[in-house]
Amino acid sequence: MTAPTASPSREPVAIIGMGCRLPGNIDTPGLLWKALLGGRDRITRIPQERWETMVAHLHPDQVPAAPYPAGVVDHRFDHDFFGISADEAAEMDPQQGWLLEVVHEALADAGITPASLAGSATGVYVGAASIDQTAVNFGNGRRAGVFTGSGAGMAILANRLSHHLDLAGPSLTLDTACSSSLTALHYAACDLRSSEIDLALVAGTNILTAPTITASFVETGVLSPEGRCRPFDRAADGYVRSEGAVVLVLARAGVAAERGHRVWAHVAGTGLGHGGHTPHLLAPRASRQATAITRALADAGIGAGRVGWVQAHGTGTKAGDRIEADGIARALGQDEPVPVGSVKSTLGHLEGAAGALGVMVAALAVHHGQLPPTAHHTRLRSGLENKVRVPVQVEPWPTASAEEGKGQRVAGVSSFGFGGANAHAIITQAQATEPPAAEDPMPLPETVMVSAHSAAALAHAAERLAEQVPGAGSVGIVADTALARGLHLRCRAAVVARDLGGLVQGLRALQDGTPSPDVTGPGQAPTPRPRVVFVYTGHGGHHPDAGVQFMQVPVFAAAVAEARTALSRRTGYDVWAPGDPITGFVDAQHSTFLVQAGLTALLAERGIHPDLVLGHSVGEIAAAHTAAVLPLDTAARVLAERSRLLGGLTGTGGLLAVRATVDRVEEHTAPCADRVTIASYSAPGVQVVAGPVLDLDHLQADLTGSGVWCKRVPDAIPAHSPAVDPVVPELRRVLAGLVPHPAQVPIISTTDPTDPTDPAGLWSPAYWADQVRSPVQFTDALHTAAAVLGEESVVFVEIGPKALLVEHIAHTLPDHATVAITAHPDGLAHGIGALYTHGVTPTGPAHCARPHLVIPPGWDHTGRPAPAHRDGPVPLPEPGQVPDYLAAEVARLVHLPDGLDSGSTWAETGLTSHSLLQLTTRLRRVPAWAGIDVQLFLPSRTWAQVAADLADLLPASGTAPPPIPATRS
Repeated sequence: MTAPTASPSREPVAIIGMGCRLPGNIDTPGLLWKALLGGRDRITRIPQERWETMVAHLHPDQVPAAPYPAGVVDHRFDHDFFGISADEAAEMDPQQGWLLEVVHEALADAGITPASLAGSATGVYVGAASIDQTAVNFGNGRRAGVFTGSGAGMAILANRLSHHLDLAGPSLTLDTACSSSLTALHYAACDLRSSEIDLALVAGTNILTAPTITASFVETGVLSPEGRCRPFDRAADGYVRSEGAVVLVLARAGVAAERGHRVWAHVAGTGLGHGGHTPHLLAPRASRQATAITRALADAGIGAGRVGWVQAHGTGTKAGDRIEADGIARALGQDEPVPVGSVKSTLGHLEGAAGALGVMVAALAVHHGQLPPTAHHTRLRSGLENKVRVPVQVEPWPTASAEEGKGQRVAGVSSFGFGGANAHAIITQAQATEPPAAEDPMPLPETVMVSAHSAAALAHAAERLAEQVPGAGSVGIVADTALARGLHLRCRAAVVARDLGGLVQGLRALQDGTPSPDVTGPGQAPTPRPRVVFVYTGHGGHHPDAGVQFMQVPVFAAAVAEARTALSRRTGYDVWAPGDPITGFVDAQHSTFLVQAGLTALLAERGIHPDLVLGHSVGEIAAAHTAAVLPLDTAARVLAERSRLLGGLTGTGGLLAVRATVDRVEEHTAPCADRVTIASYSAPGVQVVAGPVLDLDHLQADLTGSGVWCKRVPDAIPAHSPAVDPVVPELRRVLAGLVPHPAQVPIISTTDPTDPTDPAGLWSPAYWADQVRSPVQFTDALHTAAAVLGEESVVFVEIGPKALLVEHIAHTLPDHATVAITAHPDGLAHGIGALYTHGVTPTGPAHCARPHLVIPPGWDHTGRPAPAHRDGPVPLPEPGQVPDYLAAEVARLVHLPDGLDSGSTWAETGLTSHSLLQLTTRLRRVPAWAGIDVQLFLPSRTWAQVAADLADLLPASGTAPPPIPATRS
């Protein structure tokens, strides 16, 4: 057979994402491949609870002794995630729900965030053939509601996806029976190649909730009595029906390569056809099946000899298998029988989803270079020996076909509708992506961010990510990929780890809800994003190793080096560097500033910038630099002169931290009030006092004897006290000429925090001279900062070598969040995690993000099942119960954390016009309110007025309902 010629402009289509919901709890490509290699089927029976509902719809003569054998999936749906009410979910075809979830999973597999597709030319092509929900929603005597039509409409299977994702491309549901989803793939590929769309979501779905079609297939004789599908086997006696969904994300191969997607395989060509006029509607035709295969080969420009394996339709019916083997042999037959397989032996026949599932299986096969076995196959059916062969063990890809294609593996996929609609696809191997990098032998801890919309969904997301982690390569890859591709929803947690084993342990702890020092959260991120206040630590947190490990991080090392250069120019000598010993007060001051400069740079690299800044004592220099009040060289000048002059007071006194109120401290310092004063009002119950050494010794003994905790601050001088008076004039002199710049970020002075503005001259040489003498009004500055930011959510972020102030901030402002960013790698990693859980999402860096790693969404399937539909009338409420009854019905449609405000209108409550129709429909179930319409809810009418009208409609005891009155104004 001569090689066909490819159709013009037939660029391959890349499969960049796959998702599934399949029998046997298979919900990832990896689990599907594992199930296929295992060679065991996942067929059970219709669950008893579902069966009891189904059997009532069967004719008594057709009720079997036991529920039908079937491949079944869980019908639970996380409707809250998609903003769908429980009432709407109750009338939705379960296929709509699991397609929504699987589309998210497939997009995650493709490394695409759903929000990024809004408004894009993305097409949705759903293949489906099951109308079971129509039988449910449109049953005899069933009360119709607002969602009855949309819940059962086949078009909505595709339209629901396009609506949710805000897509602008075609949105089609195609029904060609069992070839539906492969037909959908054909049209998606055509639209991609013509550039009508940029991305395609191809889905196949099938459901088993109405029993009539199964009973019809029993009568037809195509179902296996023993519940086993044996494709091409002598013992084949039919197939088993199954339900589930498959979603494929497709892009043009060039686009996929340009954007760096991981590609499972390519769709090289597709072909459609029909069996034509056969002896009867359900009879297949080998020659026409062969024609579909030939058309697909021509579309791909691939010779028949290059096809190494066919994922056959393979239903296990005698006529179907015989005719399909004949068609395959006609199109592909060479000197040897064609290797074939059928996933139906493992999962049953997914009918409308069968084609998409076949493509998924073929993509996995060419990706892994193996032929999966076909379960339940023992002996090839007589007459097929020279046409096909069926592997029953895992086999390597046939060498001959791969060699002919210069190493490229090629598979075919067939799918045939029972009305004669034939489809075939050619799936080819894609270029392998680079393996993930190995673990860093000396890694810094990384922060892996996990999010979902609820606590239960977060646990599920952690579980699914833990399954992905072992093959990720490194914790850095996981952290960066989770940052770049995570959804960053409101329920958040973070796991800090240095290696993959530790990360798995942390994720499992999050999954199980067990405490772990490596896990931050879970927490609820506020909306909108909280405001961020940087608080720069003062003296006392310094230590020689501060920042040493971060010096291997380029952005930190560069910031420290730049600041050291500027400071060394001002001092005339090489100043302290991370790892150097700290020999006294001056080194301690330099260390604090340099480390703060590096940490601020690390936060900036992550896109975390302050909305307001303030600083404690020497930390105010770093705050002024961050606010752009002091350029780096000017900040270095202030720091160099300030620390030099204050350093001259070394040995004359120090600082003593005291856990007591201001009044209590002043009571103890009264005898020496002219020498010992409060240097820092750190918190309502914590003060720092300064004074001469001997006085501090006496004070410390007095406080300790009185049961008051106190501790000396290391390497300190008596700053912010009368001891500094001799230094102030000289500091003002050496800083003369300093010109502060207008603040680019709001900054609160901790010397004079009463004015939240930035008056001209505030940060002058006189200010910096007075700042070393005046006490630090830290608590007042915090209150001013909170007042400036108003009612908004605020996160106060301490930045320094060690955490000194977070406790004080929390004590002063208990209603606001606090986070510490310190110079130890664990401190930074945990701090970033805490910021994330409080709603501050980093924007980078994500250099190590890799396409092979999937960041799966989590679903909340733990409860809140959709309520059962009630067709009959509901009991009459008492007149006095009407407001509560109305409030309960409104609460079903919109979140009411504070209950229903009876003085508000429906629009002010947050209802839409569509939900108002739903409310009207539900109220009509009360017999006395059967005649109401939406006129009851004129825009200006309050809930109290509506409740009054409804109460008036209730009949007096023993009387008929009164007529509907005109609505009141």
